[in-house]
Amino acid sequence: MSLSSHARGLKPLFCIALITLLAACATTSPDNTQPVKSPNDDYAYRSLTLDNGMQVLLISAPDTPKSAAALAVAVGSGDNPPGRGGLAHFLEHMLFLGTDKYPDPAEYAQYINEHGGSRNAYTSFEQTNYFFDVNPEYLPGALDRFAQFFIAPRFDAKYVEREKNAVQAEYQMGLKSDPRRGLDVLQEVMNPEHPYSQFSVGSLDTLADRPGSTIRDELLAFYDEYYSANAMRLVVLGAESLDELEALVTPMFSPVPNSDRQIPVIEQPLYAANSLPMLVQIKPLATQRQLSLNFPIPDYRADYAANPLSYLGNLLGHEGEGSLLSQLKAEGLAESLGAGSGLSWPGGSVFSLEVTLTEAGAANYERVLQLVFAYADMLREAGPRDWLYEEQSQLAELGFRYREHGRPVGYVTNLAASMHFFAPRDVLRGPYMMDDYDRDLLAGLLGYIRPDNVQVTLSDAGVTTDKVSVHYEVPYARSALDPAKLAVSPQDPALAALHLPTPNEFIAEDVSLVDLPREVPQIPQLAREEARQKVWFKQDEQFRVPKGVIYINFRTTEIGQSVEQKILARLYTALLTDRVNEYAYPALLAGLNFSIYPHTQGISLRVSGYNDKQVVLLEKLLSELQDANFDAQRFDNIRADMVRALENTVAKRPSSQVMDDLKEALLYANWSEPARIDALRAATPAAVREYVAGFWPQASAEALIFGNFEPGTVDEVSDLLADVLPAGPAPEVASPRVLKITAGENMQYAVDVPHDDSVVAWYLQGADNDWNDRAAVGMTGQIMGSGFFQELRTEQQLGYVVSAFAWAQQRVPGLVMLVQSPVADAGSVVDSMEAYLQGVIPALDAEQFERHRAALLSDILRPHKNIGERAQFYWTSLAYRQLDFAGREKLAQAVRDMTLEQWQDYFTRVFLEQRHSLQVVAPGKWQSLPQGVDKRFDEAGSIKASHDAYTLY
Repeated sequence: MSLSSHARGLKPLFCIALITLLAACATTSPDNTQPVKSPNDDYAYRSLTLDNGMQVLLISAPDTPKSAAALAVAVGSGDNPPGRGGLAHFLEHMLFLGTDKYPDPAEYAQYINEHGGSRNAYTSFEQTNYFFDVNPEYLPGALDRFAQFFIAPRFDAKYVEREKNAVQAEYQMGLKSDPRRGLDVLQEVMNPEHPYSQFSVGSLDTLADRPGSTIRDELLAFYDEYYSANAMRLVVLGAESLDELEALVTPMFSPVPNSDRQIPVIEQPLYAANSLPMLVQIKPLATQRQLSLNFPIPDYRADYAANPLSYLGNLLGHEGEGSLLSQLKAEGLAESLGAGSGLSWPGGSVFSLEVTLTEAGAANYERVLQLVFAYADMLREAGPRDWLYEEQSQLAELGFRYREHGRPVGYVTNLAASMHFFAPRDVLRGPYMMDDYDRDLLAGLLGYIRPDNVQVTLSDAGVTTDKVSVHYEVPYARSALDPAKLAVSPQDPALAALHLPTPNEFIAEDVSLVDLPREVPQIPQLAREEARQKVWFKQDEQFRVPKGVIYINFRTTEIGQSVEQKILARLYTALLTDRVNEYAYPALLAGLNFSIYPHTQGISLRVSGYNDKQVVLLEKLLSELQDANFDAQRFDNIRADMVRALENTVAKRPSSQVMDDLKEALLYANWSEPARIDALRAATPAAVREYVAGFWPQASAEALIFGNFEPGTVDEVSDLLADVLPAGPAPEVASPRVLKITAGENMQYAVDVPHDDSVVAWYLQGADNDWNDRAAVGMTGQIMGSGFFQELRTEQQLGYVVSAFAWAQQRVPGLVMLVQSPVADAGSVVDSMEAYLQGVIPALDAEQFERHRAALLSDILRPHKNIGERAQFYWTSLAYRQLDFAGREKLAQAVRDMTLEQWQDYFTRVFLEQRHSLQVVAPGKWQSLPQGVDKRFDEAGSIKASHDAYTLY
């Protein structure tokens, strides 16, 4: 479930000192069960259990930019009553819509939004997880509203009826989603006695009132039965001390009822007796070729100290020399592969292997299966290896030792879910644990990876089907697999090519921190400048971990001028990545990441992670750059994969397709999918070689080195760059351009999206491109966000996808209102958008404006949580030529300086009277377009050809 947010919020209602006096009793866990934390973690933690049985984890983070909380309930779609598919999901929706203490259904969203936060929830098979973040001083008020979800929700009958439509819209939105469609088929072929076989999303049919039973009555009964305090895990992260957090949380959540719910073991097998091995063939909507293998296995979650699934997943999913994927690529059968834990439940789980096939792989899927089982046989014959386990354990321990903080809301959400599976002592380090090498346990797991214990799904347009699934109407076929056909001959040459990974040479050995000078410059310094290169350098003085980044931007005139150039650059970088993958994959496992990708001005190469051996990897990658002699088979397969990805845009969510069309209309270096597909099909290896030959003579480089590096790294990197860059002055590279819409201009761009829903993305560009415009548009997005959602989604029930947000493109400010509607034509959607716009100023008072300003400032000035976030800020600043690295402060100052009257004047002038307007519209089944526009277009290129442009610099 996705939610938006808006605003009318209240001032904090609680004082920590008073709450301390009112606190109910809680039991703090003994010291030996308090969470073990990373040595790099400066948060403080406390586990406790409330008198009602709720387990709580408190996190004190004094400098946190956001406070956050999450509550995970051990109930999910697997608990839906028979015939009531989607009830758990529907309940998740309803909890947001009013409680006895806060009956206004907009109250929670308004409070969170006006105080700089966000909120959301999701329903999985086993859990429903609710979470939010908010500016730290408003945690008490947010927590009080949040706690009431689990104490006294209203389940107002009016919103029960309305929210069923939202669930129906979500269901309809997934009718053309291949992941949803594939799940629908798998649930049909599973054991109908297993709870996972149930329809999980819900619809008007499954949530309809029935004779003698209303859905509201069943909703209440479901809530009373499953929402028990002892089945809940709560995580709260705040700036307060642990004692203050405990005093805050205990009285708020102790009233949650406890019905002493016990989680039953699911005895039924996922697949019925004698149904395996099974082959399921699915005809997808997208042009995809996917082979999935699901192996039912025991539930190994209690063995997390040994982590056997990680050991096996790392081996089957390895991409280095001698791996399963290496052989599949050598035979032209596959493009990518992933392996690891899939679905789990009390009593069992699934180990899954996903293979993205080539066209030849889809035609010869049995050969792919043969190689999978040949590799599994090799692993069984070799047996578990303690050195491999120890290597994985070492990497996991490094990951935990130098774990960096991320977004608080993501952290608490994951921890709340994890608390259901890890002991309190291990809740932080549990995902990293590989402490207990158990040869028998590992061998036993390998014993389940057999041809007679697999359910295989082949998803390909060319399959023959004889059935149609119930909920999503997916064509499919089900048949038995013959295990004998999945065995390879002892003389098969592939057997000699498959072997265990070799020891990983990229594991960081030197994790010492460099000595810093007395005063470290606050921003990156231009440490080296030559005709063809600039190198920016900064040592990290804040995070102090043995990590860093080396980012290099190769700018050239040979990009962005045509769709052919864009496609050849994409092919070039994809082929480079593929060629170095076997060498670089062990580096990835060792915490050294790299990427090579094209952009509007050239090609970027990024290396990040542990700084030890980072330059070694960089040297290897740079040495490959100018070699354009790529394997012909890999070229054909990668090009075909790119064509397939572009063709698959028709299977994306319609609102996403319309946003892609909007971006194409705004950015001059963007071209349509058909144009890119044509360019890809016309591309040849010779054309790529010719492109590369023209790219490098025009190239210059700008690099950023940031993190735990000695100053001498600058010379090392600069010398490596000198080996790939030509001499002489660098040519001028064109600036990226963005469509400039004039004041009073009202355009409409109709796009063809094959879906019944109508979609409108109404883009209103800012009046100009200075800091004041950016501030005004940012304030508008902040002010409109949740009120737009509340009115058009919750009250008017126009659709599931409803949002309004600030949307800058290359710094050019703009506002987007987006609705995907299964119930209203595009003209009606625009009318509702217009009515909402007209009511924005009358609905806003001075106090609300100040709360929105504070929320926006908090977001703009949010401190960076790790090296990666800080590096991205530096890198973006360099791209925008903000060489003082002060963009955030300048935007924040513009927000501070803007008065309510100035914002009202801007909103009236720019968003009501003299709009810079572009509506991108997919008419859906109504096939009608909104009226009242001055210019209509049916092609993005025509819009750009008829307009001037903003330039980046």
